[in-house]
Amino acid sequence: MRNGPGMIPRSLATLFRQWGLAAVVAPQALRGQGGYYVLLLRVPASRIKIGVMGPLRLAAGLYGYVGSARGRSVTLGHRLARHMRRRKVRHWHIDYLTTAPAVTMLGAYWTADPTMTETGLAIRCAERFPVIRRFGNADVRGGAPGHLFFLAPER
Repeated sequence: MRNGPGMIPRSLATLFRQWGLAAVVAPQALRGQGGYYVLLLRVPASRIKIGVMGPLRLAAGLYGYVGSARGRSVTLGHRLARHMRRRKVRHWHIDYLTTAPAVTMLGAYWTADPTMTETGLAIRCAERFPVIRRFGNADVRGGAPGHLFFLAPER
């Protein structure tokens, strides 16, 4: 991941900190940790086929994907490492973005706050940012309209 000054707008980093999220510095350090995260991706203007969703047209910019890793064997470290791999079997919507050659993974923010939920974090994002409807939550009934958000246009 390429977390660093200039990669993520300062206002966005500040907002995530206000929400109780911390920047992921080293995903391997989170191998034993469960929780929730926002994965940050730079996407060029694209038309990408997303599994059974079909083609999805995305404007150029910074996107955030909300996810979770709460199991005994699926920790934040494992989940973030999977997102960073380009070669993988594509199971989830996000896999189609993270395997697209032109998409760049910039970093992630996370929390282990027991009062937070994946849906709660996605709803919080949907209140603030345009949502890509149905992306990442095809298996969720109610709650958030999607788990992928357009955070900022390409600068």
